[in-house]
Amino acid sequence: MLETTLVALQDITLEKIFNDNGRKALFAELPQIMQQGFAYLQGGIALSSMGRPISYERAVAWKVLDEEENAHCLCFMFFNWTFV
Repeated sequence: MLETTLVALQDITLEKIFNDNGRKALFAELPQIMQQGFAYLQGGIALSSMGRPISYERAVAWKVLDEEENAHCLCFMFFNWTFV
């Protein structure tokens, strides 16, 4: 879905994936993600790294920890997505 390479994966930002509504929904869930480790996000519209819009029914966001147990990044998994 991301339409990217392993090398380019590190350059993907939230602005490149989520529209304003998607970012607002994510930011509302961010405290839960940081405390609990994950959160479910409601469906919406996102963009692949190639700029192609997709709709998704639901997403899961979770934090990834580094070797010292510090938050390293966030990962997302989109359910029932399709290009629109």
